[in-house]
Amino acid sequence: MRQEQKTRDERAKARNGGSSDDPLQAANARRLWQSPRIEQILLPYTLQSTQAHLRMLGDCSLVDPEIAIALSTAVGELRQKVEDGESILDKDDQDVLSAVVRHLNETVGSHADAVRLFSTPREQHSIDMRLWMRDTALETSASIAQLRFTLLNLAEIHKETMLPTYVHLKKSRSISLADFWLTYELRFARDFKRLEELRKKLETLPLTETVQLSTGTVIERQKIGQYLGFYTIIENNLDAATDRDYLMEFAAFASILSVHISQLSSDLMTWSTQEFGFVRQTRAFNFYDQEVSHKRSQEVLAVLRTRPAAVFGDLQETLSAMKGLSINYSQDFEECVPAAIDISDNINFLIDLLIAFLPNLEFDVDVLKDASNPVIISGESAIEFLVARGVDRRKAEKAVEDLIEYCKARHKQPSDMTMNEWSQFSMSFDSGIYEAIANTEMEQSTSYGYEWLVPDIVRKTMESIESARLLVEDDMTTLTAPELLI
Repeated sequence: MRQEQKTRDERAKARNGGSSDDPLQAANARRLWQSPRIEQILLPYTLQSTQAHLRMLGDCSLVDPEIAIALSTAVGELRQKVEDGESILDKDDQDVLSAVVRHLNETVGSHADAVRLFSTPREQHSIDMRLWMRDTALETSASIAQLRFTLLNLAEIHKETMLPTYVHLKKSRSISLADFWLTYELRFARDFKRLEELRKKLETLPLTETVQLSTGTVIERQKIGQYLGFYTIIENNLDAATDRDYLMEFAAFASILSVHISQLSSDLMTWSTQEFGFVRQTRAFNFYDQEVSHKRSQEVLAVLRTRPAAVFGDLQETLSAMKGLSINYSQDFEECVPAAIDISDNINFLIDLLIAFLPNLEFDVDVLKDASNPVIISGESAIEFLVARGVDRRKAEKAVEDLIEYCKARHKQPSDMTMNEWSQFSMSFDSGIYEAIANTEMEQSTSYGYEWLVPDIVRKTMESIESARLLVEDDMTTLTAPELLI
């Protein structure tokens, strides 16, 4: 580690007026460790960990306490500049830490190199990444909670709206549209719990004793953990240096979440087709075809359905980098960071898009009622009954279509019809038709007349909504950021 640092320092000196014959420098070696975008994203966390390290050095008297405080204060000022949107990185800086040393040299003087004492770039990068992941997980958890509230609000709005369900693309029993929203709220609730489990694991500081063993100097890792809001320390040095489980778990969590988003958008995309006509998106989300001016494209739903593929790709990239990896340290960490950041960008974009999009959907209640009519659903069974007895499908469909209109006009269920009434539509109907349609009609709540959503069912739906709302509110209480003591 010390030799590596010496080599990097020599390259830095070369950029400041020394030899420019370094072939690695000519190849833009700075990009070997991090891209400019990742440097910028991790910069606030690098400053946090640097400031905590300096405070620890002063507390342990490894650096004059006054000098440590001066350096820590100067780094704090850099953090404020970054928060205000000011860039502190220069194209000639080898890495972020080099930029910090350069700024400290300008403000504090010759003691700036103290930031490198008893620390390695790789360990600091590991801490920085965990700090970023901790904040990202908290932000994502809050977004998922907001999405769950959105779904519960929709469930309350549609508690009396009918919705047909399908088994193998054939109509089955009818439910409340609220049940649909509650189903997805439960799925996202499980996603929330998965991320909460990961957040608990991120409360451990991944700092090893490697530097202590090589220099004989003992640093107080607990101090750094306290300053950065970590509750515990990974005691096993090898595990602390090479633990990447949280990167894989984050990618796996995001992939399952993305599957749920894709499933939801696929259902809505099907319902919004002309053939179904259950739902339409408001004008704000319409994208018009340039060639067919009256055609409205489903761009938002298409993105919600297909963007998860990018998350799955990042999961595969992360797993592939980890597969067969030696327990000894390798360059794997830096190579996995871009995938983690890309995953965070995509899932938070998808969640935010859903939160904005879902409340702007307009459901055609009349079409849904007609499609959910138990008489129509029973008709499917009646068609299959006639076809099984040798009746041509087209003739069977025409006979049942007339039968359905007959039942609608008289507000009757097919099971209430006499055999004479059945025979009016086809002589192939016999007493077996009652058994054929029995299972279908048993699944309906009450008789036809749009009164199947009896008050008791609506009451139970509201109880489910309120119970789920309490759970979300309880989950929200866990969304507190760790306190930084720097």
